[in-house]
Amino acid sequence: MRLLAAFALLATPAAAVADPLTVYNGRLFIPAKVAGVQTEALLDSGAEATIVDPALAKRGGLPEGRATIMKGSGGEASARIVPDVEIEALGVTLHPEAVVVLDLGDLSSRLIKRPTQAIVGRELFDAARLRIDLAGGTIDHADRKAVPPGKQLQLTEHAGIESVPVTVNGKAAQAEFDLGNGSDVMVSQAMVERLGLKVVGRKTGGGIGGEIDRDMVVLERLDVAGATFRDVKAAVDAQPNANELNIGTSILKNFLITADFKERAVWLEPRGEAN
Repeated sequence: MRLLAAFALLATPAAAVADPLTVYNGRLFIPAKVAGVQTEALLDSGAEATIVDPALAKRGGLPEGRATIMKGSGGEASARIVPDVEIEALGVTLHPEAVVVLDLGDLSSRLIKRPTQAIVGRELFDAARLRIDLAGGTIDHADRKAVPPGKQLQLTEHAGIESVPVTVNGKAAQAEFDLGNGSDVMVSQAMVERLGLKVVGRKTGGGIGGEIDRDMVVLERLDVAGATFRDVKAAVDAQPNANELNIGTSILKNFLITADFKERAVWLEPRGEAN
C-alpha cells in the first residue's frame, strides 16, 4: 500500500521471536502492541510510517500531536503526527521518530475488508531480517549470518518505497516491493506508454485518500527473480511520481520471501506455479 510521508522515521531492534501470520484478502496481519495496547496490525512494506487509528491512539493515551495532510494513492487525508510512540511487533521493539494517526475506517471497510486499527510500515523491515511464507502462513526472523534461499535482488529506493529489478515484456524495470498491496500489479502511465500497452478496461481502486477508477492493461510477460508470469492484469498508476511497477501479494505469494532492508536486499525463492 503506497503511502507518502513527509518525515523520516527511525527504528531500533530488540529481542526477536516468531509470531503468527494471518493472510486475509491478500494482506498480511500480525500481532502488535502500540503504546502497550495489544492489537492486530497490517504489515505493509510499502508504508513509510506506522499508522494508528484514532480509536487505538486514544486507548494508548497518545498525545494530540501535530496536524498534517497525508498523500496516498487515492488522494489526501487529514492526519496527525505523534512522536515517541513505542511499537512492538514480531519480538522487535520499534522507536520510530513519529507515527501517523489516521482514520482507518474507510480503508478497513473498502479495501482491506477486515477491521484494522494499525498498519506497521517499513520500520520493521529496517530493523529485522524477516522470512515470510504467504502460502504457508508463517513469518519468522532469519539468521543474518546464513545465506537466504532464492535469488538475491538489490533494493533501490524510489520516493521512500523500496523496489526490486524485474523484466516486463522484455524490458528491464523497477517494481516497488509492496506487501501492503493485496490487489493487482500496478504500472506507471510512463511505463504504459513505453511498452505501448492498450487499455482493456477500468477498475475501482485507491488507498489512502479515497476511491479512484484506474485504467487496466495486460502485461504479456513479467519476470521476477527467475519466475515468469504471463498475461498479468495491471492497474495504471497515473501519479506523476509513480515508479515503473508495483508488485504486491498477487505476485509475491508465489515466493518464499526473505527481506532485509538494512542490508538493501530481498531474496525470492519461487514456490509452486512460480517455478
